[in-house]
Amino acid sequence: MDREDEAWAAVAARWRDDDAHRAYLAEHASLDGLAEAGRRYRGALDRDPADEVAARWRDEVVRRATVLALAQLPRTRPPPERTPLRRALVALLVAVVLSALGYAAVRFYALRPGATP
Repeated sequence: MDREDEAWAAVAARWRDDDAHRAYLAEHASLDGLAEAGRRYRGALDRDPADEVAARWRDEVVRRATVLALAQLPRTRPPPERTPLRRALVALLVAVVLSALGYAAVRFYALRPGATP
């Protein structure tokens, strides 16, 4: 009998004791461990679908696995907020650059040999 089987046997011996289930799940804090615990509780429900203890702790396994999985998702920063002032400054910068390019184009055309002033 391996350690997992022994731990499950200890839970089964104290089936109605919430502390036994909490201790069992504390030993299965990883996603792999929670998957194993979930299989154990699902097996108990397969043997007795009306077992409220197995259903309750299976649901607890699902909650813990969900929290753990969501905590492992990569986080991304939200895009920077675009305030009206920032938009206005960007529009002003674009207008200044386009004006400078237009002025340079006119000056370039005026400086060509044979251009009329």
